[in-house]
Amino acid sequence: MAMIFLAVVAVTLALWGLLVAALSFATRTPAVRPGLATGALRPESPAVVDLITGGWRLCDEAAAATLLDLAAKGAVQIEEIGPELSLVRMREPREPLASYEKLVYDHVRSLAVDGVVATGALAEGARSLGRWWKSFRRKVVAEARAQGLSRARWSKAQASLLTLAAALPAGATGLAVAATAEDDNRGGGFGAAFLAFAVLTALVGKLNGERGTAEGAKAAGYWLGVREHLAAGNAYAERPAAAVTVWGRHLAYAAALGLAGRAVASLPVSVPADDRRAWSDYGGMWHVVDVRYPRRFLWGRPPLTVAFSGVVTGLFAGFWTWMVAIAGNAFDVWPQPLVMPVALLVGGTVAALPIAFAVADLAARAELEGQIVRLRRFQAGSNDDKPKYAYWVALDDGRAREVKAFGIDEAKWEPLAEGDVVRVRAGRRVGWIHEVEVLARSRHRDTPSYDDTGEHTLDAPLNLGEAGPFAGSAARTTAVSSKVTALVTPADLRRVLGIETGAAEANPDGPTTPGWLATESCRYRTTAGTEVTVDVYAASGRRGAYLMALGHLLTRIQGRPVPGVGSAAMLYPGVIAARTGVGTFAVHVHSPAGPPHPDALVELGRTAAARMDGRSPVA
Repeated sequence: MAMIFLAVVAVTLALWGLLVAALSFATRTPAVRPGLATGALRPESPAVVDLITGGWRLCDEAAAATLLDLAAKGAVQIEEIGPELSLVRMREPREPLASYEKLVYDHVRSLAVDGVVATGALAEGARSLGRWWKSFRRKVVAEARAQGLSRARWSKAQASLLTLAAALPAGATGLAVAATAEDDNRGGGFGAAFLAFAVLTALVGKLNGERGTAEGAKAAGYWLGVREHLAAGNAYAERPAAAVTVWGRHLAYAAALGLAGRAVASLPVSVPADDRRAWSDYGGMWHVVDVRYPRRFLWGRPPLTVAFSGVVTGLFAGFWTWMVAIAGNAFDVWPQPLVMPVALLVGGTVAALPIAFAVADLAARAELEGQIVRLRRFQAGSNDDKPKYAYWVALDDGRAREVKAFGIDEAKWEPLAEGDVVRVRAGRRVGWIHEVEVLARSRHRDTPSYDDTGEHTLDAPLNLGEAGPFAGSAARTTAVSSKVTALVTPADLRRVLGIETGAAEANPDGPTTPGWLATESCRYRTTAGTEVTVDVYAASGRRGAYLMALGHLLTRIQGRPVPGVGSAAMLYPGVIAARTGVGTFAVHVHSPAGPPHPDALVELGRTAAARMDGRSPVA
């Protein structure tokens, strides 16, 4: 019987795969034929050119090419001061900027001091790079579509067909699981069907990017001809970004076409900030600060911990010295009277240095002032499957171009932000910060948020859900239901996670689901420091049980059951989902620093479950 069900699943899956292959072939981009070599430029911007000549996938150099184009059009000025320093000076744009150009312009302006920022510092700032790039891409795609050069791979009808067709193999999978399971596990068929459906639609979503129109293929061919002309003689490869004052827009287009590697590398607009190389304007002049994170034996740990480690290491060294000495004595190569004295000497010597450092730092702490150039945390092991982190603060005091990051505890690390000017009391020998005082808040804390990705959500779908039959029926409204905001409040987040958030807002990344599932969602966002978002989802009745698998869809990690939270609960990294007698909810906490402690998620889940059932949560 099991073989029959497996055969049915295989057949339905094969039929669905043939449908995907057929539609993929039918919706392929028209062939792009390179045009004649020419130096004449068409109206398309460098970012759009990057999109259509890169197989309708936007590449990293598009943001740098956009900045070069802004310089060519006079919105900014790029100056080369020396071999290691170039500056971007802000100017008033002479003409209205496209939405993605404004995104780049506003980011550069947020970093500038007195209207000037070093080109190497363009990776700095407090933005969420992933959200920023997603917004940039959508806006470029929207312009390409408005010019008739690009379109979604599948129409809504085609996406609807693929979505509905995925229900066939998903349903077959659910029936197979239910029919072959033990009597007390037959309910797992629904979960298997839902997970199979989610996996299939996710796979299809990977294919639903952009594709070129006939006009787009023609334009791409023309720009490939321009690329051939610009590539002649390799004239742009080693041009610095400041050369845009001489070469004009041609350098921007060379960057978009992959021919100006040096200029693109010097403008890291879409590149994450380097952990070990920071840019600082502390002292009034932009400069590079190299950051080191020493090994955490004698550095970056509390003095008492260093002293204890020294004692343990000394005992270990003394013990093995004693064992070797005993073996030597047994073979008459080591005198008996020296066995114990040598072991004590070696153990004491090994332990002496850490203990001396720890005592010295406990007795006298140095006071330092400077600007925080790096706030990082790195995993330093685990305890009972709970990750442990080492927290680091790199401080530029204006005296050296290479600094060692200091260790600090989580409670003092959390409220800080890169760019803060601080005064710290720290041990210079073990590198541990005991006290920290913020003298001036980072200007990045108050940087106006960029245009969010919701502006072009419907114009530029990134996955099947945004174009299929569920599009438009999702909870993507500006109104936020009090029903979902009552489950988790800012006071709960302050108590459990220790973060300050604003009022609940519409969730721009809410799940795209049909209206009959009645899914509601809201988002909380931190008001200071590292940006942390907390998304709360809720659905009423038995139909909302699909939210129990939301954590798996978000993390691709197998969850674990959590007793005592509602009637059933599942815990994933950063996500908890639970079912109650009234409905189902899920809470997703996203932070650049990683997921919160599982105990904190369980506490949030317990609070939300009690409120969903109409009970007062017990603190």
